[in-house]
Amino acid sequence: MMEWLEFSDIVGISIVIYVVVLALNNIHLKHSAKKGIIVSGIALAVLYTFDMLWYVIYYKCPQSEKTDYILNLVTCIVYLMIPLALSTFFAIYAHGIRKIRHYVGVTTIILLAVMDIINIFYPILFYHENSNMYFKPLSLIMHILCFVAFLILLADMILAKSFDYEDTFLATFVGVTMFIGLLASWINYDLKTLWLGFGISYLLMYLAVSEIYNKKDFLSGLPNRNAYEKTIAHMKNNYATIVMIDMNDLKRYNDTMGHAAGDRYIFATSKTLADAYAASGKLFRIGGDEFCLISSNTKEELSRIAEALLKNGKCNPKYGDFPINFAYGIGVREEGDTASYVLKKADEAMYENKRKKERV
Repeated sequence: MMEWLEFSDIVGISIVIYVVVLALNNIHLKHSAKKGIIVSGIALAVLYTFDMLWYVIYYKCPQSEKTDYILNLVTCIVYLMIPLALSTFFAIYAHGIRKIRHYVGVTTIILLAVMDIINIFYPILFYHENSNMYFKPLSLIMHILCFVAFLILLADMILAKSFDYEDTFLATFVGVTMFIGLLASWINYDLKTLWLGFGISYLLMYLAVSEIYNKKDFLSGLPNRNAYEKTIAHMKNNYATIVMIDMNDLKRYNDTMGHAAGDRYIFATSKTLADAYAASGKLFRIGGDEFCLISSNTKEELSRIAEALLKNGKCNPKYGDFPINFAYGIGVREEGDTASYVLKKADEAMYENKRKKERV
């Protein structure tokens, strides 16, 4: 009989391998995101490996104080992998911005790691007696801190750029899965459910990361057409206007200065538009030189912003020395209008605006 063989750990390692292979072959992920996912996967693989080792020791070694010490050491190493796995996901979602929640999250992760290390020498969280594991009262704090770190991480995910209802739903499942695992661990000493919960959460978090990058335009940093189409398909009556924007002169840049210069022109225009409309709604890059803004502002407010940009005639200098030249059209939502009809009105107005510019 191989009672020491833990198939739940094998399933966990299989999940890790699956996610790492997907991440390595995902051309949309940034290098930092891939690195974070892989490091987290390695930490989880170590966790599952040492959990299997725990069962080998449990079933193969005689009961003694030495065995209890070894089991405690192995368990501490297993728990130490949790803050390591969490820290890499924090690095992915921090985006270089430091807020109070990030400091709280990092402090929580460090505290978890320190508590695990202390427990190797002095049992403050859990201990082993006659080869069985028992929690101490302070371990409840450990479970709470672990879940707090997860909640902060999920908050970062939800606040990430281009996050929509699908990603929110996915992030919610990550939180629910982890809560069930931690609850099973604390109430029933059911560590199998906890470790599998980590594996499932790891897979779901990769899917969330992947979805975010799949809905992001890498040249401009704006939500892309994929994000735009999903937003339009599920849009309710919580907007007032839609603006369609089409760049002028991009073909001239590409033909006379090369596509690299054209890309820089797109980038400068995208960033300038994004800055100007930052407080006005959500801006998408939906094509090579086309943009769409979904807004709750009035037509007059949005038109003033567009005319001010065109009157200035220059992109923001920090994005490069480029002119700014575009045609735009604004569709106003009336009672009973569908999103597709408002889009059609904005598109028609934009092309009329472009024809006027061409006549001039």
